[in-house]
Amino acid sequence: MSAPDQAVVDVEVGWGTTWPAIETFRELAAERRVIPVVRRLLADDTTPVGLYRTLAGGRPGTFILESAESDGTWGRYSFVGVTARASLSVRDGRAAWSGDVPVGVPAEGDVLDVLAETLDVLRTPALPGLPPLTGGLVGALGWDVVRHWEPTLPTKAPEELDVPELTLLLATDLAVVDHHDGSVWLIANAINFDDTDARVDEAHADAVARLDAMQAQLLRPTDPGVAVLVEAPEPELRFRTARDEFEQQVRFGKEAIRDGEVFQVVISQRLDLDCEASPLDVYRVLRTINPSPYMYYVQLQDPDGRDFAVVGSSPETLVKVSDGHVTTFPIAGSRPRGATPEEDRALADEVLADPKERSEHIMLVDLSRNDLAKVCEPSSVEVVDFMTINRFSHIMHITSTVVGRLRAGATALQTLKATFPAGTLSGAPKPRAIALIDEVEPARRGIYGGTVGYFDFAGDMDMAIAIRTALIRDGRASVQAGGGIVADSVPALEYEESRNKAAAAVRAVQIASRLRRAQA
Repeated sequence: MSAPDQAVVDVEVGWGTTWPAIETFRELAAERRVIPVVRRLLADDTTPVGLYRTLAGGRPGTFILESAESDGTWGRYSFVGVTARASLSVRDGRAAWSGDVPVGVPAEGDVLDVLAETLDVLRTPALPGLPPLTGGLVGALGWDVVRHWEPTLPTKAPEELDVPELTLLLATDLAVVDHHDGSVWLIANAINFDDTDARVDEAHADAVARLDAMQAQLLRPTDPGVAVLVEAPEPELRFRTARDEFEQQVRFGKEAIRDGEVFQVVISQRLDLDCEASPLDVYRVLRTINPSPYMYYVQLQDPDGRDFAVVGSSPETLVKVSDGHVTTFPIAGSRPRGATPEEDRALADEVLADPKERSEHIMLVDLSRNDLAKVCEPSSVEVVDFMTINRFSHIMHITSTVVGRLRAGATALQTLKATFPAGTLSGAPKPRAIALIDEVEPARRGIYGGTVGYFDFAGDMDMAIAIRTALIRDGRASVQAGGGIVADSVPALEYEESRNKAAAAVRAVQIASRLRRAQA
């Protein structure tokens, strides 16, 4: 039976109950490739970080996804990825799966083809009553993925960070914290890997056994992870681009604007620093000092078996698809936070009144509307929240909200292609702005300006723009930040803005380097 015709099942799960029972599981197996087998526990003294440490322990193929509003209020759910049965990586222009790959999923090929076929093969409608993410493809897409659907873009800049352009996990086992009622959902997805009607009961038993194993792990004593700050030297910043060189790049961008090549272009710089701290500790600090709408820690591995982590606190959605509704939140225009409430309000008033910031923001809102129009019903695209101030630990931004309704037949992946990369990270028009970035920046961006998030099995998607993000690998953390250059940009101010935007992620690495386990 095709996914759109599948029956809707309402899920009600009490604490300690496992769902579905074997009889219901058999019925679902007749029409679904993926069935989430769940158990709900009352665990209101459990934190997402503690849950991750207990169940995942920093293994490759694991993650934490969380959300916080700009006022520091945490979102309802925190998602902890415990097990991934396979991972998809892109290197040298080709996508390839490793691990257990379901029948019907291409093992390798063009990235868009592999992604589209994978999502189509595993497409399964959501089950009402469960958390919004019960499994799917979770991970990171770097900036240079855009070259797969814009093959005419230049490739002048060298690759220095040596990580895959894309890494997505086939997340099968998760633990989800519901902060509203203190529940923890343990989820083990039963995936019909061989696409046959055989071994249905065994698949149910295997999923229940995985739930049992996660529950048993939660009951074992674990180190509480209590840490203190010690007096120790903090790692120093190393700038990939000298200040005078960065300011010259800004002037180059302004010349391109004067010549009519672009209306805006985003110029960025990379900052590197030693990182002996664990990526999880960096995340622990970052979620404390800079809670943001998108908080993520994804522990990954490249095709050669080398580990790396993506840790971030992004304020900005690239694009979100939920039950056919599409949302973007363009951000443009910023100021550092004020030292006092009065100064903070004055800075907010200043940025909202700044003609340069207003012009840049309006242009990017229009770009978001145009992007959504590629995949949405034209009459459905609208701006529902225009030019408001959102505040974060080190910086404030002007934000807007653009929404639309997917047209019939359009998919989450097509929506990603229509909106990636974000205009707030490229400039406009996008193709020429991206080409200029490749000409002027000294190295490829890697994860910066890409996206971190998930495609779920139901056809929904939630992707953050990879900013305020550290890439951690081989004892080094790399943080990149930039700003939109327009005709009247001041190079010195653009340099300072890029430093301000990098501050939270850099500070998290520096503080984490001084964390030590507390002693009795």
